[in-house]
Amino acid sequence: MAIRGRSGVIFRLLQISDCHLSADKAAPYRGRNADAELESLIARAKAWSPDRVLVTGDLAEDASEAAYRRLGEFFSRLDAPVCVLPGNHDKDDRCRAHFPEGPWPRPLRIEAGTWRLVLLKSSIAKRVDGAIELGHLDLISQWMQAEPEHPFLLALHHQPVPVGGPWIDRYMLQEPEPLLALVESHSQIKAVVWGHVHQAFEARRGAARLLSCPSSVANSLPNVQRFTDDGRGAACRWFELHPDGELATGLIGAREEPGRILRPRTIGDTEVDD
Repeated sequence: MAIRGRSGVIFRLLQISDCHLSADKAAPYRGRNADAELESLIARAKAWSPDRVLVTGDLAEDASEAAYRRLGEFFSRLDAPVCVLPGNHDKDDRCRAHFPEGPWPRPLRIEAGTWRLVLLKSSIAKRVDGAIELGHLDLISQWMQAEPEHPFLLALHHQPVPVGGPWIDRYMLQEPEPLLALVESHSQIKAVVWGHVHQAFEARRGAARLLSCPSSVANSLPNVQRFTDDGRGAACRWFELHPDGELATGLIGAREEPGRILRPRTIGDTEVDD
């Protein structure tokens, strides 16, 4: 449900990530049940009335047909178009069969009001870390040159900057410099968002906010050596994309008040959420 702000109609984007469903509904994931956690989140997410849902990888833990089928049923209850990009646990062909709107095989550009969403594939078969083809960045640059008046949001699975957790930062985007250079040189890029890290994180680069989405099953405390469950369970991220290029964002948690807005604190050249 788009709402009207001072600068015009605001587009509501909901980001869900790292669902890790398995063929076996009862299979545990980091001590939690992925189906039950996602179920606990869906009603709150739907109540926020998104205009579109963006899923940023690791939909399935085992890349099974059964897991993708159940995910489709979960997402259909949100009553909004769904676009998906794969994570390191996903298999592209199976993911694409159930969710055709994605970066198959090149980046996908989607209109979101005045904004442009770009879905990038960073997953590599049989690897946990990620990479992006340089030609795909050239394509994004061409898109921005063709539409200089539109703000852009880039989405991928792997983090392009360290988030402070050695357990997951060893599996980040490899050679992120070309992507970060693109962000720094194009003020049209207002946000870069990802999943993978199982925690909320925020930093800045150029005109862009760098934002991670927590997992819909299990999340870690920040700045720890090993994954340490934060005790909160499922969460996702919301965005309100304003026509003038401004954005608001926050988290919806299954066990918290919905719509908490992140207020970053500055450390050096980056900003992280409290």
